[in-house]
Amino acid sequence: MNGAEATRPDPETAAAALRGSEAARAAADGHPRALPGWLPAAQGLLCAGGFAALGLSLAGSRWNGLLVAVALICLVGLLGMNWLGMHHGGVAPWFAPRGARSPWQSWVLPAAPLALGLLGWLVQGPAGGFVAFGIAAGLAMWARGPRQHDRTRTAS
Repeated sequence: MNGAEATRPDPETAAAALRGSEAARAAADGHPRALPGWLPAAQGLLCAGGFAALGLSLAGSRWNGLLVAVALICLVGLLGMNWLGMHHGGVAPWFAPRGARSPWQSWVLPAAPLALGLLGWLVQGPAGGFVAFGIAAGLAMWARGPRQHDRTRTAS
C-alpha cells in the first residue's frame, strides 16, 4: 500500500463532502433576513446623540464628564446597532453591485453629513462640527433605513 492509496477517500466520504459543500454554498447564496423595523431609528438617534454629546462636551461646561459618558454609550450602542444590521443582512456592503444604485446614492448622499460637519467646524469650531455631523448623519441613517428595510424584506 503506497501513500496515494492511503489518502484516497471512499465514495461515501466523497459524496458526504460534496453534500456538505453544496449545503454551505446554498447557505451563502441565501437571502438576507429582514432588518427589524426599529433599527434605522435606533441607529439615527444613537448617531445624533453620540456625536452631538461629544460636540457639546467640547464647548466647555460643567457637564463635560456626563456628556462624554453619554457620547461613549451612544457611539458604542451605534456600533452594536451597525453590527446587528450587518448580521441580519448577511453582508457588509461597501460597493453596490453594478447597476444597483447610482453613484449619487452610493457616494454623494453619504458624504453630505461630512460636508455639514466640516461647515459646522468652520463656523463654530470642533463643537459645532461634531454637533452638525452627528445630527446630519443620524438623520441620514434614519431616512435611509426604510429603503434598506423594504429592500431586504423583498429580497427574503
